[in-house]
Order: sequence, then structure tokens, then C-alpha cells
Amino acid sequence: MIVRRVAIAGVATVLVIAATRGGLAQTPSSEGEIHGLRLGLRAAAMTLAGWGQLACGSNGGPPRQDLDTWADFKKCPPEASGLHEVAARFDDEAEYVAKALGVPAYAAGRIGTRVAGHPVVLSALFDDGGILRSIRMVSDPRATPVERRMAHLLGVAVINRYGADGWTCADLPPAEGESAVGGVFIKRHCEKTLPGRALTVETHFLRKPGQHDIDPETGEYTHGEFESWTRFELFDPSYRKP
Repeated sequence: MIVRRVAIAGVATVLVIAATRGGLAQTPSSEGEIHGLRLGLRAAAMTLAGWGQLACGSNGGPPRQDLDTWADFKKCPPEASGLHEVAARFDDEAEYVAKALGVPAYAAGRIGTRVAGHPVVLSALFDDGGILRSIRMVSDPRATPVERRMAHLLGVAVINRYGADGWTCADLPPAEGESAVGGVFIKRHCEKTLPGRALTVETHFLRKPGQHDIDPETGEYTHGEFESWTRFELFDPSYRKP
């Protein structure tokens, strides 16, 4: 387990990254891997070990057509880049065992697709030849309000995973009507280039127009009225759209 203290918008935060099932791999030999996914893999040679469901992706959104194997990637229409997105869920066996036993604690920390403890929508993107050219990870908007509030911290985990140095980051100004959450406003885009890898991380933690911490009509505190998310993409810079 690695514990690091980082600062976000002036707020000290302790981040714990565990090299456990569903976490970001911590060994140099597995750099770029997320649950066994890595650039350059061939769909035809990939197995379903550790995976519970495959489906056509929707740019980080809900899954579309179910797939039987990774090799079915061509059933997914190519996006603008020419790549075919396959959304993948981790094996949910622990969740089903917990339900069967009636012991929710059995599945604590195991349920769903999580990276560094955060629920995510994870996708592998293949070129027409079936080579994995990009990995996309978006914090899951279906998470609980508490988990969603912490979703922007996934960006910190990613940046630390690939080394804090060498990132080019831009903090974007608020658009009209956007405001801070508890005095914190994050709207950040970061990029980094490594041999054979181009990385981008975008994080948001803010209130959109019309969102409030206190309901202006009832005077009561609101729940979940904020935007908090992380989007990470790992891309093969040698890929060129056909």
C-alpha cells in the first residue's frame, strides 16, 4: 500500500493507493496496465478471465450491445478516431456470492468495476486490425452521491500512478453560471507523453448553472447538486486513423 499526501486547490488530502484487485498496478513492469489491459494487446488473444461482461461502449456512457468475446469488437461502430470501443466490467462473482449468503460485508470493496477505489466505466478501444490502441476510464456517474463527490480524486491517483513530474496542466476558468463546491473549484486538463503512450486526464469538481448547496425555495441543503468526475485516456501515439 502506498500513502501519499497531495494538495488540491489548497486542501491537503491523504490519498491511499492499494495494489489490490481493481486498483492501478504499481510495478514498473506493468506500467500502463489496468486490470490486465495494456496497449498493443490483440483482441483475438484476449480472454474473459477476470471480466464479467463486455459490451459496445458509448464514450464513457452506458453500455450498448452485449459482446461474447473481445474479438467481437467490430460489432461496435467506430467512433470519430476510427477505433471500436468495448466497455468491460470486472467479474461480479463476489457480489453474487454476497447476495446468496445474505452477507453484504463479504463483497465490501469488491463490488463493481473500481480503480483506486473509485467506481468507473472502463473501455478498451481497438483498431480495425484488433490491436488495442487506447484505454479509456471515466468515473461512473451512477455512483452514490458520496462516491461521486470524491470522483475528481481519481485524477490525482492517475497522475501519481504515472509520476507527478512531466505533466502539462491547465486550470480552466469557470464558464458562466459555474461556481465552487465548498470553496473548491476544479476544472483541470492535464497531458503527459511517455514512450509509446500519450496520457490525458481531465477532472471537474464544481456546480453547474442552476445547482445550489441550499435549495433557494425550501432553504434546505441539497444532495448531489454538483459535478464531480475524472476522465482518463491512455493512447497509442503511433496509431493513425485509416
